[in-house]
Amino acid sequence: MFLAIRETRFAKRVVRQLLKSYSAVSAKNASLSGEPLYREVLLHSELVDPSHVDEVLWQAEDSIDEWTTNSSKGLGFRQVAHFVVYSQYLAAGNVGTVVSFKEIVYSLIPAEM
Repeated sequence: MFLAIRETRFAKRVVRQLLKSYSAVSAKNASLSGEPLYREVLLHSELVDPSHVDEVLWQAEDSIDEWTTNSSKGLGFRQVAHFVVYSQYLAAGNVGTVVSFKEIVYSLIPAEM
C-alpha cells in the first residue's frame, strides 16, 4: 500500500511538472505542436538531459505499440509523459511498479493535448 502511494505521488509530481512546462511553452509559442512542442516541453521541464531529448522522444514513439492503445494516432503528449514518468522512475533505481502509471498520466492529461 505504501509503495502504491509513493509511486502515485511520484507520477503526479512528474506530470504536474510536465504540464507546467507544457503551459509555459505553449504560451510562448502557440504555433508549436507535435514533436517540436514536446521537445521544447522536455527541455523546459529539465526532467531530461538536453542532449537526450531527441532520444527520449524516439523511445517514446517506439514504445507506443507496447504501452498504449489506439497507437494509430501516433505520438501524443500523453505518451511522452507516460514514457518520461516510467523512465524517470526506473532511473531512480526502482525495478517495477504496483500502480499503472498509464492510468495516472492519462487521468491528469487531457486526450487532446
